[in-house]
Amino acid sequence: MRSEWNSGCGRGVVRWPFPRHLAGRLFAAVVHADSAGAENPRRILVDWAADMHLIPAGTPAEVDRYVGYYEPYATSHEALDRDQAFQEEVRNAARTLMEAVTAKREGRLVTAGTSLKEPRPK
Repeated sequence: MRSEWNSGCGRGVVRWPFPRHLAGRLFAAVVHADSAGAENPRRILVDWAADMHLIPAGTPAEVDRYVGYYEPYATSHEALDRDQAFQEEVRNAARTLMEAVTAKREGRLVTAGTSLKEPRPK
């Protein structure tokens, strides 16, 4: 699937092909932070993947958490190792992705709006 990018600058419209070779694939996103900014990077990654027409596996597959909040960076891996709940959330994100992939392969995954034409293609 290809789209075109419109610069919208100048008199003419400049277009170049924007490849979407990963369109239709499913994804999960897990982000952790230790002091600030776990939610925004997760949203940016999810939005970026959606812009490339990847399909989000589901809400449980989009996780952002603080791990080792304000602990020293040098030992933050220890906090990650101790955080069993976060590890289970990551496993659940993977399970959600696996469930969505299985549903897609079996023709049971519904992704509404995929046949609509974009009024402002990227």
